[in-house]
Amino acid sequence: QYRNWILGQRTGYGTVPKRRKEVAEALLDRANAVAKRIESGIVVLRDQPMAWTAFKLANKAMAASARQRQGFSATPPKKPADVAPPTWRPFQLAFLLMTLRGVVEPTHQERKSVDLLFFPTGGGKTEAYLGLAAFTLFYRRLKDPSISSAGLRVLMRYTLRLLTLDQLGRASTLICAMEIERLADVNALGKWPFEIGLWVGSGATPNRMGTKASDDQYSARHKVLR
Repeated sequence: QYRNWILGQRTGYGTVPKRRKEVAEALLDRANAVAKRIESGIVVLRDQPMAWTAFKLANKAMAASARQRQGFSATPPKKPADVAPPTWRPFQLAFLLMTLRGVVEPTHQERKSVDLLFFPTGGGKTEAYLGLAAFTLFYRRLKDPSISSAGLRVLMRYTLRLLTLDQLGRASTLICAMEIERLADVNALGKWPFEIGLWVGSGATPNRMGTKASDDQYSARHKVLR
């Protein structure tokens, strides 16, 4: 369907000026490249059982976290089991599929590219990249369930302070859902828990706990007592 849409755009120029037609052609060439990457991701899931397992686990964890959040924010609150099953929006699923090969094959040329999700606020960008993060973490554990796979794997940088707590809440809910899956199959996903951390700098939160013997004005103890 995406390829048919691209083809339709190419045949619908009409009286578009030459300069704009050149720009349109360049953009459609990029869209074609994306279509190839989406298809490549589908091939990865078809041909690589471990990637398929990681994809299923990621979808299961994403669904569980979405139900948890939606149930908690409902009026009145609902149990997660009473929330309708969530679904991917087309661009979310496309983003996830087009990035799979680059995750599974560390030396693939796609790793040199930076993919930008450009979509209106509230459109679902966060869920798209969290889905990719879940796949990445599960795939790493499935490849190596030992302690070697327990290090830092995903780095999230928030450029707006007002988004930090919201994004952290969504990511934390997903990590909890992933941890439930790990506990259900420790042999496959390892004994070390899935974890999440937050660093926001001393301007927002203290970086040191502090002690009675210390008069460190930047410690958590000093700020609480103050």
